[in-house]
Amino acid sequence: MQPATKQAPKWLERYMPFVARSPEMQVEWLAQALRRQVLASHEITPYVRLLLENEEPEIKGRVSVALGELGADAIERLVEAADIYDAPKLFALLPECSVEQVMAALKKEAPPYEQNPRLLRDRLFYAVYSRAPELFPLAAEMLQARQGAPAGFAEAHGRFLELLEDEKLLSALYPKARAKGDIDLKDLEALSTL
Repeated sequence: MQPATKQAPKWLERYMPFVARSPEMQVEWLAQALRRQVLASHEITPYVRLLLENEEPEIKGRVSVALGELGADAIERLVEAADIYDAPKLFALLPECSVEQVMAALKKEAPPYEQNPRLLRDRLFYAVYSRAPELFPLAAEMLQARQGAPAGFAEAHGRFLELLEDEKLLSALYPKARAKGDIDLKDLEALSTL
């Protein structure tokens, strides 16, 4: 029985090369795939989703450490390969960000079937802004200057800046709120009656 047990991981490694690996090995596999250019960026997107799927704090910590060992170019390619749904999760795990990585994230557009594209883009902007508040305005300015911004970017960016101002106002009105999620609908309903 022991030989069959020893062969099971080899079988998984052979037929499921990505899922059978540890989070660190998954990050390394993605880095190698990007470096060798054996897969196009859109072909790597499902693997990025699989990497970010596990929500356990220990796994997320291990992924974050493994991402920290990659070079800035590899991380930028991972950000480009991640879709608009996974980019916020990826940014939450990045140890450091560069302007190029922030620009790659801000270029992302919602798919045509998305019912709430504005909300999706706001979530992306908020995740990027939370991770790199000093780089966010610079990256947005560079995107618009190079004319590499997607359609409707200027409007979405302006709207996001207004949301940040609203958040500052709510934080001033509710100083005991510890985090973004602490101000709930009851608080907003109370504001609407003022």
